[in-house]
Amino acid sequence: IPRMNPEVAKKALEQFPNFTSTSLEVMREYRGILEDAMKDERESTQTCYDMYNRVMSALEKILDEDDLSFDEKTYILNQMKEVADEVSRKDCEKANNRMRMIGIAGSVAAAVVAILGSAIGVNLTSQKNSLGDDTEPIDK
Repeated sequence: IPRMNPEVAKKALEQFPNFTSTSLEVMREYRGILEDAMKDERESTQTCYDMYNRVMSALEKILDEDDLSFDEKTYILNQMKEVADEVSRKDCEKANNRMRMIGIAGSVAAAVVAILGSAIGVNLTSQKNSLGDDTEPIDK
């Protein structure tokens, strides 16, 4: 629309007057979907972190016992390291899932807006053809 003749642009917008509101509604809907998905993910992740914390607390209590051998303490420390590694893996997984979700939702929303925008062009072309406009199309 920015490079169109002002009268042509006006006619195009008259063909699809609610383009902006429809586009905004699509974006709001996908925002809601993303927020719901992220809430579910947060709850699931919190449950997992709570479980990791309970395991770590139990291992710390065992480690505080004075009658443990060096090998037993080493084993418990290795178990604690494994739990920490799992927490780190879960954090990476969470970040990757969030980025994937944002990418998918963004692509879908952009596609819907593009389809709505192309409707302006289709309506404008139909109107020009019905008026018998013989102007040359713009070369790409």
